[in-house]
Amino acid sequence: RVFMPDLDCPFRKADEILEELNGVPVLVDFHAEATSEKRVLGFYLDGRVSAFLGTHTHVQTADEEILPDGTAYISDVGMTGAHRSAIGMTLESVLPRFLTALPSRFQVAEDDLRLCAVLIDVEEETGKALSIQRIMRFLPKED
Repeated sequence: RVFMPDLDCPFRKADEILEELNGVPVLVDFHAEATSEKRVLGFYLDGRVSAFLGTHTHVQTADEEILPDGTAYISDVGMTGAHRSAIGMTLESVLPRFLTALPSRFQVAEDDLRLCAVLIDVEEETGKALSIQRIMRFLPKED
């Protein structure tokens, strides 16, 4: 909800969806700007979902953990794409927009390619996370 118009409440919507699923293990991908909102919703859902993965900023965070009631959590999984970039676009093509506040055409960055992900082990009987591990792999540039 942070930096967004007044829309449906993600907390209440999560409650609604989880009630419908009736105990099915769930992985939540919460696409949000603010780490604080991701963190609070992660704790709100702790023990009711197997994993809570934040996305949006495209920068992998180093805060992966198992929350107290068994939910795997990370504020941002990161992106697969050019790390030396602004959300995957060349810095040179994005900079003019910040300097002039005028629209500019963005170009896809191709340097320092990386794959970001997490590996989560979930206990089958309970749906509780046993572990979460961050993964970042450097990808070779194709010729």
